[in-house]
Amino acid sequence: MQLRTYCVETWGCQMNVLDSQRLEGELRTLGLVTAARAEEADVVLLNTCSVRDKAVQKVLTRLGELRRARREAGRPQLTGLCGCVAEQEGARLLASHADLAFVLGPGRIGDLRAAIRAAVSSQQREWTGFAPQQDPDALPIDRTGSHRHFVTAVRGCSQHCTFCVVPYTRGHEQSRPLEAIVREVEHIGTVQPGSEITLLGQTVNAYRCPETGADFADLLEKLAEGSGFWRLQFLTSHPKFFTDKLIRILSRIPRRGRYLHLPLQSGSSAILRRMRRGYTREEYLELVSRIRTALPDVTLSTDIIVGFPGESEADFAETLTAVEAVRFGQLYAFVYSPRPRTPAARYPDRVSRAVASRRIEQLFALQGEIQRQLNRALVGSTVEVLVDGPARRGEGVWQGRGDDNRVVNFAAWPGIQAGSLVPMRITDATAHALLGEPVQQPACAAEALSGT
Repeated sequence: MQLRTYCVETWGCQMNVLDSQRLEGELRTLGLVTAARAEEADVVLLNTCSVRDKAVQKVLTRLGELRRARREAGRPQLTGLCGCVAEQEGARLLASHADLAFVLGPGRIGDLRAAIRAAVSSQQREWTGFAPQQDPDALPIDRTGSHRHFVTAVRGCSQHCTFCVVPYTRGHEQSRPLEAIVREVEHIGTVQPGSEITLLGQTVNAYRCPETGADFADLLEKLAEGSGFWRLQFLTSHPKFFTDKLIRILSRIPRRGRYLHLPLQSGSSAILRRMRRGYTREEYLELVSRIRTALPDVTLSTDIIVGFPGESEADFAETLTAVEAVRFGQLYAFVYSPRPRTPAARYPDRVSRAVASRRIEQLFALQGEIQRQLNRALVGSTVEVLVDGPARRGEGVWQGRGDDNRVVNFAAWPGIQAGSLVPMRITDATAHALLGEPVQQPACAAEALSGT
């Protein structure tokens, strides 16, 4: 079988995005080039997420679509399932999907070439678990097509929240050496100056350099000494690791992004205890107060799980009042779904789907109004925007994000380029996006946003 083209499809978090860039880097070293569509590629990799059941079901649906397309076209294709679903359910999926060439867990990306060789020889194999001799950060990364770059600080997670599958699919926490992270960021700044750098970890602020013992605040302070990047961000912070030292360092380093993701998960201390989160409602709100005192310009976002086992109406009401108190700039909420091997999957007192759906709609309605108010308050201000590219909302409309992670839509103009930094005057706002125009309006700018 002659392999010339590939396609990688990605579901899930920023860690998955970075893993996909590693997979693409490996494929390119094999001489493969990207195909326009998965249905036209010789090698298709589905890089998956298993944090919620809905994401798993989407992947299974996609496998069926690719199988039908392959049969209709009458052409061979290697399909590999990668990521957390592969780690969690690899053996079962291989047994039930004869057309699946291999499964490759996130800890085995370095075995991609061997997996492809085995598949070409008609060997259907499972590559899961964690290979201690492999360093995924030493693999080539294909960073083309983006000016927002992810850099791993911490792999895995050791917190074992009762709802979360990550420790089982990505392993326990491992921090990278500080100097290795600094070198990678400096390299990106040299090759693609003006980029946004986001440090990644499931609990990124639990970072501890294995060589020097430096903590996350030390890492940020060291990176801030460098140049070549636009803004420095990080995902995802755990509230119990957000120290006063970290807040102090953030308040004084240059080129700090004004966006901070700080998962709450629930506004009820009783539910947080059942989730094994390690903080109370009161401790979270007090932390937010300390952060905003030191960083008054920060935009906070969060994650909320609705319908966790045992969540009463009173518990959910506490979540609503916490959201009202904090006024998050962005909120990501999900109905609880039990995940394999997690303690919460065995908890009694399940919340019905109907009740959970009603609650999440109520939460989204509240958050939508908060975001509308916060975004409307920015009308008339000027925001520096990193241009991403064409938006999906209409012909001639492009989008970018400010350093607070808010989306800004604007009319394109001749010569516009992704990766540009453009000062934008905010002219209007919705709950989910800002509308802007460049401070120095190009003479030939389209009127694409008129009437919105």
